[in-house]
Amino acid sequence: MKAPRGVGGPLGFLSAWGAVVAGLAVGAVVVWTLVAGPVLFSPGALNALSNGRTLGGVGTHAELCARCEACHTMPWSGQTMGSRCVACHTEVRTQISSGVGLHARIAGTTAAPSCRGCHTDHTGPRGVVTYFDHSKLAFTLTGAHRAIACDLCHGNAHTIAEFRSTPRTCFGCHAKNDRHRGTFGRQCDQCHNTSTWTNARFDHSIFPTNHGSQERVPTCKTCHPIDVSRYTCFGCHAHTPSNVVGEHEGQTLQQLQNCIRCHQGGRTEGGG
Repeated sequence: MKAPRGVGGPLGFLSAWGAVVAGLAVGAVVVWTLVAGPVLFSPGALNALSNGRTLGGVGTHAELCARCEACHTMPWSGQTMGSRCVACHTEVRTQISSGVGLHARIAGTTAAPSCRGCHTDHTGPRGVVTYFDHSKLAFTLTGAHRAIACDLCHGNAHTIAEFRSTPRTCFGCHAKNDRHRGTFGRQCDQCHNTSTWTNARFDHSIFPTNHGSQERVPTCKTCHPIDVSRYTCFGCHAHTPSNVVGEHEGQTLQQLQNCIRCHQGGRTEGGG
């Protein structure tokens, strides 16, 4: 019985023509590797952005595109990618070993940190190389903050000091876009949340806004003519300074500024 074509030859399942094609393919890969180096197997270009410093003899990761061994290790080498990272980034190694600084807080005092938990590469010449777990830092990302690019808050920061200088309050970041022009104070989270900046809500439970006459509905500026961090009861026609002093015998106007200390519900009798 005649064997099927390509089967039963010297190489079993592989025909002579198949062996030639396979050999040519392997030869092409070898030649390309010798000419182009390890770029053939690279998942993408390395970051080419420079912060003006030289580490490990290079100014950017892109200069290491033909030296995979600078970052990647062999399984039998006894080293890790983390140990290769801190071999160049000595300031990070110092932070971890001394237990002081941002990286010490994140990685602890381990001798072989896993840098890939926050950093990556091969995302292009201008790719982002840092992805932080902000829950471990002083400012936790919530709501819409999770979806914004790092440089929107941190700009071109490269050093720990530059990252730490980023504002940590709502007003610190959003002051330039404050439509209230500062008149509502700086406690933005009294009305806004991080999920959406629109549809603000404020629970005016400290002092009811409907305590006065139904003939005059107060606006924010009635009680807060300057900003919401301060208030006055003299915004209504009946609460002139002279009337208030006249109704509180033996007390000065300065002593009568904090009205809600006694009139918690807007009532005439103390204690609400």
